[in-house]
Amino acid sequence: MRSRLVVIRASAAAALALAAGLCSCNRPGGEPGPLAASTAVPSFEDMTPSSGIDFERDNGHDTKSWRVVETVNGGLALLDFDSDGRLDIYFTNGRPPGSATAAGNRLYRNAGDWKFEDVSAASGTADDSLGLGCAAADIDGDGLVDLYVTNLGPNRLYRNLGGGRFTDIAAKAGVAGDSMDAGAVFFDMDRDGDLDLYVASYMDDTKVEHTPLVYRGVPGYWPPTSYEAASDQLYENLGNGSFVDVSETSGIRAVLPGRGLGVLSADFNGDGNADLYVANDMSENFMFIGDGKGSFEEQGLFNGSALGQDGSPLGSMGLDSGDFDGDGHSDLFVTNYYSQPNNLYRSRGGADYEDSADVTAADAGSLPEVSWGVGFFDFNLDGWLDIYVANGHLNPFASDIVDTASYAQGNRLYRNRGDGGFEDRTTAGGKALEVRQVSRGAAFGDLDNDGDVDIVVCNSRGLPQLLRNAGVSMGHWAQVKLVGKGLNTGAIGARVSVSAGGTEQQRTRRSAASYLSVNDPRLHFGLGRAANIERLTVSWPGGERQVHEGLPADRLLVVREGETEIEIIDPGPQ
Repeated sequence: MRSRLVVIRASAAAALALAAGLCSCNRPGGEPGPLAASTAVPSFEDMTPSSGIDFERDNGHDTKSWRVVETVNGGLALLDFDSDGRLDIYFTNGRPPGSATAAGNRLYRNAGDWKFEDVSAASGTADDSLGLGCAAADIDGDGLVDLYVTNLGPNRLYRNLGGGRFTDIAAKAGVAGDSMDAGAVFFDMDRDGDLDLYVASYMDDTKVEHTPLVYRGVPGYWPPTSYEAASDQLYENLGNGSFVDVSETSGIRAVLPGRGLGVLSADFNGDGNADLYVANDMSENFMFIGDGKGSFEEQGLFNGSALGQDGSPLGSMGLDSGDFDGDGHSDLFVTNYYSQPNNLYRSRGGADYEDSADVTAADAGSLPEVSWGVGFFDFNLDGWLDIYVANGHLNPFASDIVDTASYAQGNRLYRNRGDGGFEDRTTAGGKALEVRQVSRGAAFGDLDNDGDVDIVVCNSRGLPQLLRNAGVSMGHWAQVKLVGKGLNTGAIGARVSVSAGGTEQQRTRRSAASYLSVNDPRLHFGLGRAANIERLTVSWPGGERQVHEGLPADRLLVVREGETEIEIIDPGPQ
């Protein structure tokens, strides 16, 4: 329970500063600030057995048909659907071919104290399609978070009616589709104040019989290059509850389709407009640079973010963006298939990238793994973004084909050393991190409101993992909840910078990330030894900038667009 609510008014020096343009969110002089990287690694505890979550995921494989869609599904969402201040969890589920019944997707309400209640049926979100991924945002400006779910076949757009109920409006809104869609992201592509929708489509599977590919006497799935890539979709929000398909006129189809999986929106070139990055499976990845008017140009092949270090396309899955080295530029992490190292595309300013995974050791140990969900997050609150990667093979018989492969794999935790490099600290994070599983999506957020970031992992088959960050005696922290105006009340696309202890950090509010998943809508900052925030700057999606100064650490800060007062919430004892 929250123990105290405080509202403060910014002083004259800290008053609302409204100006077109962008904030400069880098460490002074472009060099690392005084926040020192901590060597502490918190223990993560698996809370699933006592949580009330009994969801066991079925990827749809029946051991007879070998459908490629079974290999790539498994997203989830962290969202506060009932606006009670606690993160709820939505899991997508699979479905065997020809099955008359299916377990359906599941929505769990967070009741506090790591207890969850299944409200799937009551909420109207227990879709029994073969689900892949999620995106979450308030699309109609009523202050309630809505949920988009991608499927094999028609997608769902669950409009939040309040009172714990949703209704599917995908067909009416014009965003149902009828493909094998995977990643999706809400974002404001044309700066008109409402949220548009990009949907990454995987491939066209027109096979009638899904016989296995047999190699060395072992059955398996046919590779993605055996299928035609499906075209992605871009929908413009008309602001009246409906969308129109602008895929052709926007420029996203000026390139050949790419078997899209994960998708993310960010301002990659620093011009204030929303851009897109799409992780493609065995074709070059896309970085679509937006002009702020609804048009895009693919730049990944020119700026170093489309291919592996040897110039070859990779089997890319998941992705996240964050400033890992504190130079004020958003870097990009992309997860890949077996025998392909993961990528850490370091921004050199503007839309110019170099793959630094090897020199930073952010790909350590990844070659024998198939990597999916990923997140930049500060697990020990020292002010430096660490990395978590979820792994798991496609083929249950992988070890019978290659002796270095395995179906169940260990996930990895990399600590940011603060000197531009990482170290694998998985084993230091406790036994829960050493469990081998077949993971897909991973989402990051503070499920118990204690100020640190927890992890939820959706596994391809079986139970998920709810990993509680049990860190003690770590650094200070701050969480920022943004409340926007108009139709974008969740402030999707807003950028926040926090200055504390002489160091400046930045985060971006997004509707989806990782692998087909949704993270905590609150932006989290580790502050190290800094007990106060010197300055908090919000660059809203419309271009206005808002500044507050002299704020306490270890609080949730609620910032409303255009208001000089902010709400400071003390979460109190848990």
